[in-house]
Amino acid sequence: MLLRRQVSQLALLAVLFAGLTPLFHGHAQTPQSSPGDAAINDAISDAVRQGSIRFQPTPAHPPTLEEQCDQLALQIGETPRRSYRPSNAPVENSQGNEISTVERDRTRRQLQKVYQEKCMQ
Repeated sequence: MLLRRQVSQLALLAVLFAGLTPLFHGHAQTPQSSPGDAAINDAISDAVRQGSIRFQPTPAHPPTLEEQCDQLALQIGETPRRSYRPSNAPVENSQGNEISTVERDRTRRQLQKVYQEKCMQ
């Protein structure tokens, strides 16, 4: 008797599941996307894979040399004249203790070098 009840419950569940499957199938389908949507999704996926902080769409026209120089000048102006960061290699003092050291951040100097190469020709 118990076995017959379990079999009938299982059959009832199978019928219910078979009847509800088409209802859920319609919700699982995604709408067709346009080629523009695919390009946007690819760009976002690439940005996420590369670890970019924010999505930056490509500009409609490439920036001119003057715009690039202006942007470099702004970056140089925003960069502090002297900044330091911890170095990766600690130094051992005469007592045998390891002391962390700092090194000068060369970002400003690199920006100035690029500015001179591009904009002062």
